[in-house]
Amino acid sequence: MPRTALCVLALVPLVSGCVAVAAASVLGVGVVQYQRNEAEQDFATNLQETWNATLEGLQRLEVVPEEFVLGPTEGHIRHGDLLVLVERHAEGFTRVRVRIGTFHSRDHVRRARLVLQEVGTSIEGQDELRAWADKIKARPQPLEPKLTAPKPTAPKPRAPKP
Repeated sequence: MPRTALCVLALVPLVSGCVAVAAASVLGVGVVQYQRNEAEQDFATNLQETWNATLEGLQRLEVVPEEFVLGPTEGHIRHGDLLVLVERHAEGFTRVRVRIGTFHSRDHVRRARLVLQEVGTSIEGQDELRAWADKIKARPQPLEPKLTAPKPTAPKPRAPKP
């Protein structure tokens, strides 16, 4: 009997360690799932253009941000379980990261990709508008017909008064 009690007491630290490892692994899986629950895309535009395109894309998806803050190098937008991060990178591009929900699911990935697709559509629209404006500016402007104003005539001399 004392021998059995000693064996059980000797196993307690091992079992409690297993419980701690099991708990840590469950927490670790949650962190990994949250990190995986993110879609991102890089855009060859500056931070301000990408920020505006992100807000425009969210508007088309009828998402009204509860909180949105833009700083000099990054910004974030929150709406319910949606978090959008817009980050400027030194290499000359801007990255948009989208997280929806806490855990990885196909629906979260689908919704995040839709947000990125709308941002891309907005950026393409800005590029097309800019290209159109540049094209118009580069075209030779038609000469406007010169309107010649009638030459002022000298006043007629008046007859002297008698």
